[in-house]
Amino acid sequence: MDENIVELNIAIGGISKELLDVQKALDAYREKQLRKEAIDEEAIVFVTKAERVIEKAESGELQLTPDQIRRIKSNLVKILNRLQT
Repeated sequence: MDENIVELNIAIGGISKELLDVQKALDAYREKQLRKEAIDEEAIVFVTKAERVIEKAESGELQLTPDQIRRIKSNLVKILNRLQT
């Protein structure tokens, strides 16, 4: 039983780190955007991390809720559209 709890804690820690990395990248992008600074680098960092998390979630490596996936994808689409203009 203790072994299952340890494995669950490790899995939760992995998910938390992945989501925190994506959130930090998004925050950095938004901060630069507010200051009207060059945002390309932060956008690329977010896109890279978000794509990796989505791929892991879709392959079953990372357990995310449908809402978490939807929100990441929504931000990803918005940022990609801004990069193209």
